[in-house]
Amino acid sequence: MCEMSLERMGAVFDDSNVYMLHMMYQAMGVCIYQGDWEQAARYGEKIISPFSALYPAYSLNVASMCIKLGRLYVGLDKLSLGIKYFKKAQSIMEVAMGKDHHSIGELKREMQQQK
Repeated sequence: MCEMSLERMGAVFDDSNVYMLHMMYQAMGVCIYQGDWEQAARYGEKIISPFSALYPAYSLNVASMCIKLGRLYVGLDKLSLGIKYFKKAQSIMEVAMGKDHHSIGELKREMQQQK
């Protein structure tokens, strides 16, 4: 049902429209809640490029989306994609928060657990 509504909205709005991004972000959350990680990752992939274009270069919103995608891909046994997104989040966070921030240490530990 949710997919159909998004398809109808897509006929009116571009995927980078702020309303579409909001709806896709919410749909991604619903998919995660329901355990449909494949669909959640598809929504995340549709969201990440517009997020990267709309938010500043070192936005923690983009980093957060990268972490979510990283965790989804790790859960889907797509480790290389998961690590790619974790590293992108790390590079953003190091600039935005400083290399010594505890959140970066936590992210590094999470990446080490995947190797």
